[in-house]
Parts: sequence; C-alpha cells; structure tokens
Amino acid sequence: MTQQDSSPGARRATIIDVAARAGVSRQTVSRAINDMPGISTSTRERVLAAAEELHYRPSRFGRGLVSAGPPTLGLLVDDLANAFFPEMARAMIRAASERGWTVLVAETGGAEDPEEVGRDLARRVDALVGYGLPQRTGDAVPERMPILQLDGPRAGDRPGVLFTLDPALEELAAHLRSQGVRRAALLDNDLTGPSDRARRVREGLAGVLEELEVVPMVPDGVRAQVDAAMAGSPDLLIGWNDAHALAALKELRSRGVAVPEQVRVMGIDGLGIGTLVTPELTSLGVDLEAMAREAVDLVDGMFSGALPLQGERSRRELPYRLIRRGSA
Repeated sequence: MTQQDSSPGARRATIIDVAARAGVSRQTVSRAINDMPGISTSTRERVLAAAEELHYRPSRFGRGLVSAGPPTLGLLVDDLANAFFPEMARAMIRAASERGWTVLVAETGGAEDPEEVGRDLARRVDALVGYGLPQRTGDAVPERMPILQLDGPRAGDRPGVLFTLDPALEELAAHLRSQGVRRAALLDNDLTGPSDRARRVREGLAGVLEELEVVPMVPDGVRAQVDAAMAGSPDLLIGWNDAHALAALKELRSRGVAVPEQVRVMGIDGLGIGTLVTPELTSLGVDLEAMAREAVDLVDGMFSGALPLQGERSRRELPYRLIRRGSA
C-alpha cells in the first residue's frame, strides 16, 4: 500500500484504511484508538503508528460506533446578541439533529484572539463551520478536519456556503423603479469607509438611483447616522443589517416621521424579528434553513470522502431575495 496523500484536498483516511495498514480488524483499531482493553501493547502501538502515518483522526463519527456518542459540529459565530446568529444557530442545530448530530456553538466577537476560540473549539468537535474560522496551523486544527465558511467573501480554496446579493439587488432595483425611488442612504457599519456590503449595494442599484449616500457608522450611534442621512432628503434608508434598520425605524418614529409615507426603510438579513414591528420591515433575506442543509450536506460529503476538503466542488452559493413588507 502506498503512503496516504496528506494534502488538504485528499480523501480523509478512514478506520478501514488504518485497519488495512496495521493488518487488524476495525474493532481492534477502535480498541487501540480508544485505549480499551483486550489487545496487546504491541498491537496497540502498531495501530497507533498506522493511524499517525495516515494522518487519521478518530472523529466522534467513528467513536460513536463504540461509545454511542453523537457526532459533533462546531459552529463559530460573531455575536449572539445580533439576532442573525441565533437564527443561524437554530437552523444549523435543526439540520444537524435530523442526522442525529449535535452542534457546539462558540462566540468569537469580543475575544482577544478570535482564532484561538476556533482552535479551542476544534479540539472538541469533528468539523468547524461558521465565521472567524482558524487557519490550519499547528496541531490544534487537524489537517483533515472539515472547515466550512458561512457567508463572507471567498477565502482562497476554503469550502463553504456563500451568499450572493446580486439576484436580490436586481429585484430591489425593479421594485424601487416602480415606486419612483431616486435617492437613498445606506447606514453602514464601518467607521472609516464603505464596507464591502455597502459597495455591493451601491453598485447593484447604480442604474436606478440618482444617488446612494453611504453614511459611515459614528460613535454617537444610529441617531447621528439618521441625522446625517435625513439631511439629504432620501426616499429610502437602508440599514446595513436588519438590526440597524430597526434602530433607524425606531429613531424615525420618535421624531414623528411616517414610514413609509415620508421615507421608506429596509434592512438586510430577512430575520423574523422584522415581522414584529409596525410597519413590518422590508429586507433582503437569505434562506438560513437552506444554508444549514447545504452546510451539513457538505460536511457529510467531506467526511465520507465524496467531497474534497478544499476547492470549488465543496462550495455552494445561496442568493438573497427581496422580502417585501410594509416599511418600503
């Protein structure tokens, strides 16, 4: 048998590969890996040596056959105070539970070293999915552990489920054109310049709007942003996310500004909380349930060896869609 390919995109070594290399049964491999009685010291050493040569990592998927423990996915999120991430976590937990898997959630927002949060989580799970993912450096993140990016810009060959705004922006442009909207302001979340999302929105709506002012985040908060935005008499305010838009909606109501009669308001996320206000929040949303199903399918494929640990074959794209509600 030839040496197992250890490149990140190679097929993940299985318990069958280790058994064949060591010349023992799968049950013997399980006993050796889990330090169980019933095998000799020399056999255990031979199995462990084979596992090391093949870069085999005994996951909970394999250990579950012995200890009845469920497989575990690690989900990294930025900030659970942001309603987007609890909805995402709920979708991931539901999708994983359909296969009998469990999900362990960790928060990177506010951490001194977000990558260390990911490395710590990697020691306790079989795959990592989410935001702020660690690099494959050192022993903390095993070479063959599936690492799956959710949302965000493409990161090299890293697999993931990525979101695209383009289809929703086309829908929104047609909607704004039909409503006669010509001037808009986007309340950004960046202190120094247009965020990537703000740039994409501005580019996507350039053909329908006479002006889209990107209003940077300021230390004084949403009130000051709304002041700056309303100085330009916009027809539409766009929040960087739904939470931002809801804060703007509250501020406008406190000033007696009628929405949508005097100015329209919309967000980006499509979260359920947008239906709990009056008027309900128009938004660009992505199907988080579909995202979770795609993510779990990808992880499953990478564990089975049907999908590589890197590259286009292990990447999926989901479109945002326009969710028309009362605020715009």
